[in-house]
Amino acid sequence: MNKKIIALVLATSFLFSACANDNAKDKNDKGSNETQTSESAKKEDLPKDAVAVVGGEKISKESYKDEMSFYSAMLASQQQLKPSIVQMLIQDKLIADDMKKNDVKVDDKELNDKFLQYIQQFGGQEKFDKMLEDYNMSSDKFKETIKKDQIYQKHREWFEKKNPVSDKDIKKYYDEHKDTLSQVKASHILVEDENTAKEVKKKLDDGEDFAKLAKEYSKDTANSAKGGDLGYFTKDKMVKEFADKAFAMKKGEISDPVKTSYGYHIIKVEDKKDNPDALKEEISKALNDKKYADYLTDLFNKANVVTEDGPQKKDAKKDAKTSDLNKDEKNTESSNTKENNNSNN
Repeated sequence: MNKKIIALVLATSFLFSACANDNAKDKNDKGSNETQTSESAKKEDLPKDAVAVVGGEKISKESYKDEMSFYSAMLASQQQLKPSIVQMLIQDKLIADDMKKNDVKVDDKELNDKFLQYIQQFGGQEKFDKMLEDYNMSSDKFKETIKKDQIYQKHREWFEKKNPVSDKDIKKYYDEHKDTLSQVKASHILVEDENTAKEVKKKLDDGEDFAKLAKEYSKDTANSAKGGDLGYFTKDKMVKEFADKAFAMKKGEISDPVKTSYGYHIIKVEDKKDNPDALKEEISKALNDKKYADYLTDLFNKANVVTEDGPQKKDAKKDAKTSDLNKDEKNTESSNTKENNNSNN
């Protein structure tokens, strides 16, 4: 499901989550006076233009839609979504105009097929129509959202085809960032003391299976059941002593015990990505992301954009620094998670 539809459904779900939680609590509370539906009430059909009947009087669907509109607007206000929505609409317009200028089109049949796929994902036409009604959406608005998603996808595909990443670009990027790009895929066995670490290492030297011993000995409960598998990681994701050793090893090599603040590790290097070819996919994505972001910034700055805050210009370098800062924050969180995984016991 595309991001805009997800955001809309999640936002609506958020509005009613508190009520849903309260209802669940009431149903589970044995001391509560839970409302029962009588046999006679079950036989009565709810009028098609109502969401409920209270004391014989209808609560209309129009009243429900008015309330939905109000709470949606209130949520947008609380979350201060206006600037983000305005920027999204600006980008929609810039991309649509650029596609028209460059004769890039969205295929109507492909769009209709996507729409039919969503209907099936919701469980068929009846359930889909009910979802639209429940969340105060029209079928046309839903189609428009799908079309915008397709427009973004087609525009990105057109741009990448027109501006391909070359092998020379990939090598240059790797040479400039290899310290942070290189990756190791490793498994480890974490034990508390040096004597146990030496015992495990001897068994490995004698030919015993690494994964089997990890399940038996490792105190890292996050991955011991998987044979100690840590997956791929960059050097900054692990504590220094562990990372220095892992990145100095060859593929297939098993280390002697390595001491860190978490205990003693025995590391097995399963694979390494330490050259441009091995990291081609990751580097290509990074370069494509930057090229496309720079292109959109250029479109923005040439379009004479004006909002209630006045004329608008974007600084590509400033945006890049903000993006890098966000990535660094995510990397720090990920690093802390992996390091904490090493300490689980």
